[in-house]
Amino acid sequence: MESSCYASDKQNEYLIIWPDKSEIEFVSAENININLLPQQLDKFWEEIMIKEIIIQNDIDIYHVPQNGIGIPLSKKCSYIITLHDIIPFRLPETVGPGYLKIFTKYVPKILKIVDSVITVSEFSKKDICEFFDYNPSKVFVTHSAPEDIYKPLDKQEVESTLKQRFGIDFPYILYVGGFSPRKNLTRLIKAYNMIKDKIDSIHLVIPGKLSRSFDEVRNLVIELGLSEYVHFLSYVEVEFMPYLYNGATLFVYPSLYKGFGLPPLEAMACKVPTIASNTTSMPEVLKDAALLVDPYSTLDIAEKILFVLQNDNFRKDLSEKGYKLAKNYSWEKTISLTLTIYQQIFALKS
Repeated sequence: MESSCYASDKQNEYLIIWPDKSEIEFVSAENININLLPQQLDKFWEEIMIKEIIIQNDIDIYHVPQNGIGIPLSKKCSYIITLHDIIPFRLPETVGPGYLKIFTKYVPKILKIVDSVITVSEFSKKDICEFFDYNPSKVFVTHSAPEDIYKPLDKQEVESTLKQRFGIDFPYILYVGGFSPRKNLTRLIKAYNMIKDKIDSIHLVIPGKLSRSFDEVRNLVIELGLSEYVHFLSYVEVEFMPYLYNGATLFVYPSLYKGFGLPPLEAMACKVPTIASNTTSMPEVLKDAALLVDPYSTLDIAEKILFVLQNDNFRKDLSEKGYKLAKNYSWEKTISLTLTIYQQIFALKS
């Protein structure tokens, strides 16, 4: 998707540096070249090789779209990084120890040498600038967007696929987003338990790769006697995610901290009514198209879920608002803004 947008830019040439033997397929275009790095390089050799690639190809701007870790600290061109959020600094207890150590060690150093930072929301921009006392004029906002696969699907096809693939033949509330403590799953499960007997046995479905935080969530489900109603699907291939969204009666996303948050927009793009947190970037991204809750209040989460499920007209209105909002986000817009940033940085260099 993104490389196809860059292919339409006939004024500039692009070199994509990517790990070898990747399953990613890139668009073939005259202005796009691919340089595949050997897999499993340590940080020292990765930095050396990237620096040589930059010099040999006379690169003007090097953009690292994932926080900049691994960027050569000795600059040979203009640098841009995308920094989605600073969760390791704000909520360090919710991040794995290895990633926490690397992020907190290198990101402050990286910010000192880059020419510009791209982030995904005004909230994240403010958070980055305040925490690091960083110049706001060097930080640009480009929103993320749901992929084209997230859209309303034929109901019979959805029902058939869910039953055959996952054994789902019941109405359900959906959560997507992982098991980290900052995802707030324990409060969601407790809220679900509070209202389970009032919602006609609507189940709760939770897909996602089982992480180190999964045991706490699973043990809570067992403790509350919810094993029959709360379903963990483990890893779900991307091509089946639109079916999971489409089959849901309601999508709930009670995250404590998010720089942007794609899952609510993916749900909205599938025309699923959505409840999300009223904290961090969520109000900015979702506006009035989601019903916002206090993620620290189990009671508020429970009451709002119950309200949506028991009010058909409100639920329908919410799904329409969400569907309309999701259409405002697109990767084409994001790429266009990113190209504008490249042009500004190049002009400053010239």
